[in-house]
This record gives sequence, structure tokens and C-alpha cells, in this order.
Amino acid sequence: MPVNNVKNIKIALLLFLCFRITLTAYAGDFLFTSINTSNGLSDNQIRFILQLPDGRMVFTTSGNVNLYDGVHFSYLHRTAEDVYPLQQYDGYYRIYRSGDSLLWIKDNHKLMCIDLYKEQYITDLASYFQGKSIPRPLEDLFVDDLGRTWLLMSNALQELGSGMCILLPDNDPRVLQDVNAKDNALYLFYDTGEVVCYDLGNQKELYTTSAYPPSERGDFWRTSLVVKGSKGFYQLRNGRKGGLFYFDWQNRTWKKIFEQEYTLNTLVILPGDEKAYISCIHGFWIIDLVNGAHQYLPLLKTRKGQIVSTEISTIFQDLQGGLWVGTLNRGLLYYHPAMHKLAYIGRSFFPVSLEEDVVVECFAEDEAGNIYLRNHSHIYRLADSKDGSLLLIPLSASSISSELSSQLQRSASGYQFRGKNYTALCTDSRGWIWGGTSDGLELFTNRKQTSHIFYCENGLSNNFVQAIHEDRHNDIWVTTSNGISRIHVNSDNHDVSFINFNRQDGALEGEYVQGAIFEASDGTLYFGGIDGFNVFRPDSEPIAPGLPYTPVFTTLRLYGQKVNTGEKYGDRVILPQTPPYTENIELDYNQNFLTFEFSALNYLNGERTYYRYQLEGIDKDWNHVFAGGQNGRTDGTGILQASYTDLSPGKYIFRVMASDNILKWDGRVKELSLIIHAPWWKTTTAYALYIVTLLVVIIAGIRFYVYWTRKKMERRHKEEILLLRIRNLIEQCNSYENEQKARSEESNAPSPCNTVETPHSPKQDVAESAFLARAIEQVEKNLHVSGYSVEQLSRDLCMERTGLYRKLVTMLDQSPSLFIRNIRLQRAAQLLVEGDLSITEIAERTGFSSSSYLSKCFQEMYGCRPSEYAEKMKKST
Repeated sequence: MPVNNVKNIKIALLLFLCFRITLTAYAGDFLFTSINTSNGLSDNQIRFILQLPDGRMVFTTSGNVNLYDGVHFSYLHRTAEDVYPLQQYDGYYRIYRSGDSLLWIKDNHKLMCIDLYKEQYITDLASYFQGKSIPRPLEDLFVDDLGRTWLLMSNALQELGSGMCILLPDNDPRVLQDVNAKDNALYLFYDTGEVVCYDLGNQKELYTTSAYPPSERGDFWRTSLVVKGSKGFYQLRNGRKGGLFYFDWQNRTWKKIFEQEYTLNTLVILPGDEKAYISCIHGFWIIDLVNGAHQYLPLLKTRKGQIVSTEISTIFQDLQGGLWVGTLNRGLLYYHPAMHKLAYIGRSFFPVSLEEDVVVECFAEDEAGNIYLRNHSHIYRLADSKDGSLLLIPLSASSISSELSSQLQRSASGYQFRGKNYTALCTDSRGWIWGGTSDGLELFTNRKQTSHIFYCENGLSNNFVQAIHEDRHNDIWVTTSNGISRIHVNSDNHDVSFINFNRQDGALEGEYVQGAIFEASDGTLYFGGIDGFNVFRPDSEPIAPGLPYTPVFTTLRLYGQKVNTGEKYGDRVILPQTPPYTENIELDYNQNFLTFEFSALNYLNGERTYYRYQLEGIDKDWNHVFAGGQNGRTDGTGILQASYTDLSPGKYIFRVMASDNILKWDGRVKELSLIIHAPWWKTTTAYALYIVTLLVVIIAGIRFYVYWTRKKMERRHKEEILLLRIRNLIEQCNSYENEQKARSEESNAPSPCNTVETPHSPKQDVAESAFLARAIEQVEKNLHVSGYSVEQLSRDLCMERTGLYRKLVTMLDQSPSLFIRNIRLQRAAQLLVEGDLSITEIAERTGFSSSSYLSKCFQEMYGCRPSEYAEKMKKST
């Protein structure tokens, strides 16, 4: 054959292969998302998968137990002290959940227990069992579907909680491998394939039946895994072979469903007993339990196009309908039917060289409904193959009509509206105008110049808008530089809500191309971008499963720092239990800068989670948060972060809800009680002490006032009596002198001054009156002298100061300074009544240094101010 002909044949074959390159891209495929150590998993060797009642996932690996809230992993580390020896158990890794807080972990001859309240292993299980009145060593442990823990001990099976004991046959060679229950019946599964049913009412054996004849016991003796169905038990057994058996508890019959020549690892029964998933050494089996059909998936494909070929050690389906696959050394794989809503046609679909760039710029449709697209100068037709996959058929420009060619030649350019440039522009059926910019999406709802701008924090997938389109359902589609946003406008109140599509949904990893949105005649949407395009069929969109879980409280932060379980902060342990099990929080008055973190456990797509929360006592309405937004109240991956600062002491209730659809809030509400204690000086006891102290002060003040007023009145009364006595003495003295003078003239009698009197004679009173008269005279003579002091008065009276003090105290019960001040005040009172002088002038005339000092002294003596005294005297006259 000529060389040229061989060369031509090779080129033709190469072109043919390029033109026919296809990849499966339809919704029926299992496209898994990979979760491994790069996402926070402790290691990639998955041993067992379990889901807790609150919705969190438990992944046990060769090195650790991992708790997963949809975003973050936390690890539980164990030591040799945490391991309790199991004599009989020589099976593989098993986890049982007892109640809502205990995880029992069995491995080959090992038993461990985790207390989820503290997220710690229980150390010294021997002491734990002794505290539960279990003195004998355990041979094995089981937990039935009703949450009862059964302990196997030398020919006896005892329930841990109630102490109920079932006696087993002595010297029984059979090995008990599994225990399960239904109603009041307990089923014991042995290595011989037999199941023995006991009545829990009387602990007596009811019957025994076997899954297979004795000749097959060697094929399935090694391990057992029992899963409870709706009408019976499914048992996965291994030995030389692996098999799936079904026990009908009503008819007491066994049925072999599936058998293989190799080990079958784990078993999952879907709700309704429709299907069973069985993991094995390569991939897993899907068993249709209705018609018995089998499907084997030896290779698993990730959404990035990677092929996973490894042993599937365990498999599990969560309450949201997601399928978790644990691999021997490749970490976790997760699948949900509603994950990949967008068909992804990537670069590998295009028959181009590695050097060529792939940019899908526009789409077109002919009368027959065929879809065409342009990548730079290349034109392709999108076609369906017989197996349902999509393929691209290259076409020349001359092979298509001029109309199609014209549609495919259009190029998106900038738009102008109201003097401003836009990257995209769309007028919808409501007459609203949507304008895309390089920084946000603008919306004009009326003819006014004002607009509303949406950013990432408002729900937009990315701030750089590439294209805008309204579909037949009146939803607005916006492609951006990172993901796609579907905008729904509520027809009743015109509220705008966003639903975003990211890589989890099959969106392009690169950005989309400006103007590259197209809606076909059947409603299918096409979105062009860098390195490929997306296809979306709204009529066949998988229904979102919703969020079946109550949001889980994952972290409490105090002043930005994580609060650790069991740790003291000040004098208070804030979290005695881990956050998921915490319902009440008590804090001191200075522990009032808080951040609450919650997870909606949206394993399907954490970024498409909507929260609303409210702190009763602070927030009047619900606060709405989009987990994928950049609003500071989420971490961008699905965790709610609600912060409150400077909270006042009091009682609060924090409420939070989660949804995967902003229009539906029919989920359960998580409530968290919060008490911030007041400081001791603001407590009820302190206020009671304040009131008591105030009452004591008021009573004491009243009593002092009464006492002071009484003393003042007594002193004033005494002064008035003394003044009256002085006047009487002076009058008596004058009268007596006049009488004596008259008598002396008549009888020439001796003068009274030469007569010696007794201490109580009238002559003594006259002497005292004379002394007081002289003292009053001296004070009145110097009344205008403000510095007239006791020393000057004693000199004027020719007396010592101490003698003057004793004499005035004896006669008047007044000190000399008070005697002088009272005479000044009496004169001031007289001048006030006359009313000819001002208070300042009166103060000068009566020897007071200032009018204010006069007013102070006057009020102390007369009980009123000088101005009030004058008015009272005028009214009394």
C-alpha cells in the first residue's frame, strides 16, 4: 500500500475519532463528590459510617473518629486506656449508638465507648461496668434497633439499662454474632446461620430457624451484619463466600437474595425496602429487592471526571437521601440525585488540541430543534447518542443555513441605558429592567432614575454579571464570573429571592461568557463559558429534598474565642456539655459579646442554605441570611455566625431555622435559652439591701431631724425663759433699789449694798442681773464691730475668759460666743421688723461678716430665713 494512502487512512481515522468523542453526562449517572484529608478528614481509610439523631455524620477511620457537621470535621482521639478487651468478638469494625449520647465501637477483640455529651472516650470501661452492677468480664456487646444495650457474659445475655437477663444454653459451641429486636421479641443471630427468637416478657425461647443448611455453614460463618427492614431482617454474611439473606419475622422463613464468591463489606437498605446497596472489594452492588435485579458499579466517577477504582469498605444513606461511600484509601464519596442539576459539557467533549482555547460564545436552534454552538471559529451541533449521552458533532460554516450562521455570528457587546454602560441588559415580562455590571446587578422597577443593586451579600452568585435572561416561568437567570443565579420574583409581594448554582450543581469552574445564554423551544437553557457549557432542563429538575434536620449548635464564641466544653471562664463553666447537646447557657454580666454558630447539615450543597434567626428580647423580626453570601454572618460554606455585642443582663431565647429554599420555612426551630446574670450590685438581693439601707437612712434622718428640732425648740424656749428671767431680775433689782432708796431717805437706814445676803437672797439675784445688764450693755455697745470677741468682752467686764465662760454657762447655759451671737441676732430681728435696712446693712450693723453668714445663723435660731421672718412678723401684727 502506498505510503500516502496509509497516511490518509490514519488522518481519516483520527478525524473520525475526534468527531465521535463522547462522555456520559446525564442525570442517571452516579457522579460523586470527593471528601478527603484536604477537606479536613483525619485520614482516607474509612472503616464505618453512622448518622447521629441530630443529623451529624460519624466517620470512623483507621486513625480516628470524625464528627462532621457538613462543613467542619472534629476528631476524637483515643489512648490505650480507652480500650476494653472483648474475648469473643473477632469480627470487623462496628459502631452502635445507644440513646443519644453513647457510641459503642467494636473492633477485633476491642471495645470502646464515646460519650458525645463531652466528645470524649470513657476511660476504664471495667470500672464503668462495675458501676452498672456488671461484675463479670464481657465477651461481646450488641445494641438493638430500639437502643437497648445487650452484654454477653458466659452463657447469659443481660440488658445494661434494666438488668433483664436471658439465660443461654450451657457449653453452646455456637458464636453469637448479632442481636436485634422487634416489639417484645429479641432475635439472636449465630455463626451457624440460625436465628433464635426470645420472648422478652418471660425471657423464654420461642423458636429457632436457620438461613441455610448445615452444609453451607462454612461459606458464611465468618461475619454477620443485620439491618432491620419494614417486615423482616436483612443479613449480610461472609465466609468463603458473601451472601445477602432475608428473614421474614411474620412467617419465620429465610430467603437467600444475593450471593458472590468474595467478601461483601456493608449493607444499606433504602426506605420502603425497595433497594439494597452492598459494598465490596471493587465498587458496590445495587439490588432491586422488588424484582431481584442486580446492578454492579465497579468504577465510580467523581463530578470532576476522575475514575475511582478501589475497595468500598462501607456505604451509608443519610436522612436527606444522600449516599455516603467509604473507601479503603481514597476517603469519602458523596452522591445525591439532586446534586448535579446542570449537565456539564467540559473541555474533554470538544475535539480540539491541548493548545486551543475553548470558549462557548453563543447558541442557535434550527426548525427541527437541533442546537448549535460556536467555539471561536468552530461550529458544533449537540446531539444525543443511543445511550442518552451528549456528543458534539463538528460542522463547517458552509453546511448550515445563513439564518443559523447569522445567529451564531452575533457577538455580545456592551449595552447603554440612561447614560450608563452595562455588561448585560434585560427587560422582563413585568416591565422591569435588569442591568448587569462588573460590580453588581441593578434593577429598575419603574420609570424613576432610582434602582436597587444586588451584590453577593444579597444573594448574587458573583458580582460580575455576564448575561441575563428571563425564562418561560418568568424567572431571571444571571450568569456571572463564578456560578449562575436564578432569581424568582414573588407574584404577590414582588419579593426577590436568589437560588444559586455552583460547582456542586455542575456549574463551570471557570467564568461564563458575556451574553452566552440561550433558551431552546422546549425550555432547555444553555449557558456558555470558558472550557465548556451547561445544559439545564427546568421541567426535569430534580426536586430538592429539603433539610430534614433541626439546625445544630456547633460553636459558641466569647469575644471571638471558641468556648471549650467543660472549661472554666471566670468562675463559671459555660458549656458543661458539647454545643449540640446544650439547650441552656448561663453567663456572667461581663461575658456578653457572643457569637453563635449553627450548621443546617446541608450535605447536598451547604452554600445553598438559607437561615433566619432571632434573639428574643433584642431582635423584633427574623434576620435572614444566605449561607453563600458575603455578609459577615456566614463563613461562606454554610455555617451561620450570629453575633451580638454588649448584651444587657437578662433572659433571652435564641431561635434559628434553616431551609434550602428561601420561599419555604416549614422546618423545625432550634431554641437556645440564654441567661446573662447581673453583677452582684444589680441583683435582687443587692436591690433589696439598697432599699433596706435607704429606709434605714430615711428613718435615721427623720429621727435625727425630730431630735434636732426638739433640741432647737428646747434651746430657744430656754433662751426665751432666761431672757424673761433677766428682764424680771432687772426690774426687781430696779424696784428693790428704789424701795431701799425711799426707805433710806425716810428712816436713814443702811444701804443694801452694805448688807450681806444669803446665796438665795434677792440681793444675789440683783447682782446677777446687774452682771447680765453690764454684759448686754458691752455687747450692744460693740454690736457693729464684727470682730468683737469673747476675749474683748471678758476684758470689758474685768474678768478672765474662763471665769466669764463658767458664769454665763451657770446663769444662762450658754457659752460667751453664743451669748454674743444671740444678742446680735435679736438686734437683727428687731431691725428686720422695722424694715428700714437691707439684710446686708443689717449684717454690718449687727457685726456679722456677711449677709450669708447672718442668714445661716438666723435660720438656726429662728427656723426661717431673715426675709421670711420679716414677712411672718408683719402678718402676725
